[in-house]
Amino acid sequence: MAINRITRQATAFLARSYDSLSRPLHPAVAELIGRNIPAVDGPWLEPFNGQRARQDMFRSLVSAVRPATLYESGSYRGASTRFLWQVSGKPVYTAEKNPGFARYVAREFRHVPEIKVINRDSRDALLMLRQGEHVPSSEPFLCYLDAHWNADLPLRHEVAFILQNWPLSVIVIDDFKVPDDDGYGFDAYGRTELTVEYLGSSALGESRVLWPSCPGREETGYRRGCVVLASPELAAIVSGLPELRGIPGLTVTG
Repeated sequence: MAINRITRQATAFLARSYDSLSRPLHPAVAELIGRNIPAVDGPWLEPFNGQRARQDMFRSLVSAVRPATLYESGSYRGASTRFLWQVSGKPVYTAEKNPGFARYVAREFRHVPEIKVINRDSRDALLMLRQGEHVPSSEPFLCYLDAHWNADLPLRHEVAFILQNWPLSVIVIDDFKVPDDDGYGFDAYGRTELTVEYLGSSALGESRVLWPSCPGREETGYRRGCVVLASPELAAIVSGLPELRGIPGLTVTG
């Protein structure tokens, strides 16, 4: 177990180092380098960190919610992007701030018109989708928000913006702390942990907060935690999925 943990930490360090170092490079150069270091990624080359239970959860969400459009922040190498498109058969907008990664994913899916790569900050990408009416507010919208590796953490803004502008939305946030299951890993940025307390009630609004039913120790891949936020109109449908559960007594303030 200790060896596996060290390997995961080393892999994360290498991947994050590549993300940082590739930013000053020309996108074509960054893409070329990225195409020649696939061994660095391990389960990150699989959908959702190689987590089988997470993949099953998304299949159930797509089946229950029937989203007209899907959105992903943080394309990286496009593994989760491809999964979202294949499972849903619907348009997928994937936002990637790193020019090298964005170029890489755009090239990967150049023959898939349903997958649209947006080389922008995730907040700008969501604003573009709303203002351009690319995603109508009257249709179900499924979002997958990946963690951000930089000091600027827009997650609270993203959640509030999605829930306020798309009444039929479901949001899945990766690398999130599952309060009662330390078998799942999560991200922290300085003293800020990815928790419901960080998001606060002002961002969450009336959304239903749900957690993976699969215990962390039984998950595969990197075993990263997640949280699922369902808008009030979809809460009953999503809450009934066997892959998800609530935590009795959990309250959020702020």
